[in-house]
Amino acid sequence: MQISVSGNFSLQKTLLCGQIFRVFEMKNGFIVPFNRSFLKLLQEKDKIYCTSYGESVSHGEVKKFLGINDDIDEINGELIRKAAKFLQIIQYGKGLRIMRQSPYETTISFLFSMRNSIPVIKRKLNLLSEIAGEGIKIDGTMYYFFPGSETLKNLDAQRIKKLQLGFREKWFVDFVQNYDEAFFARILGNSFEEKEKKLLGIKGIGGKVAHCILLFSMNEFSAFPVDVWIKRGMYELFDVKGSSKEVTKAGRRMFGKYAGYAQEYIFYYLRNFLSS
Repeated sequence: MQISVSGNFSLQKTLLCGQIFRVFEMKNGFIVPFNRSFLKLLQEKDKIYCTSYGESVSHGEVKKFLGINDDIDEINGELIRKAAKFLQIIQYGKGLRIMRQSPYETTISFLFSMRNSIPVIKRKLNLLSEIAGEGIKIDGTMYYFFPGSETLKNLDAQRIKKLQLGFREKWFVDFVQNYDEAFFARILGNSFEEKEKKLLGIKGIGGKVAHCILLFSMNEFSAFPVDVWIKRGMYELFDVKGSSKEVTKAGRRMFGKYAGYAQEYIFYYLRNFLSS
């Protein structure tokens, strides 16, 4: 499968900006899980070459998953109108997109993320997938699908202990016993506030994780997750400071309907430019 993209799309920036954890880098591209498939992705200038393994995946599904259809000129223009210094920030993060991931998997991913580094999160998610046991071999290497809710409900305590989740274990167990994909399907059409309230009702989920789920899997571009990097960026770039909740409110107020894109650009800029 070949997908044409504008010069303003970067597969590397999109996959490695911290919104998705189970990304497998290869010499000439990436392997990324997508539902019951794996996508082998390679970018050459304005072309994405995609080979799928497992269930068939359409051209349109890949474009939606990677955020290729987003009107990035409108988004960038709106952010620059909100704050002129975004011109420089966007130039550095040019090509980055917000993906459309599974809410169920995204929630588990960000439950695992609390006080963990990206390599540790990835390792635990891959171990969970391997423990569940369903995978496919690609170029001689086994890759495991992320398990669905029915499989996770039946995980015994011994296998859960292998994940070494620490204080997160009780939240993970509560989540897999009480929530499934249908829960997210039911709330997907709700308002931002209603979805946020439902997510905050899940044990272990606070404001930052709720906004990550909203942004990366529930089509809410006005979400604004705040961690230490965003706190630093909002202070150094926009002289905004306060608690995480206060900075989230300020970010949503300042950047409006594309606050989530503003957040990703700021995060990328801080992690890769100001910290270099």
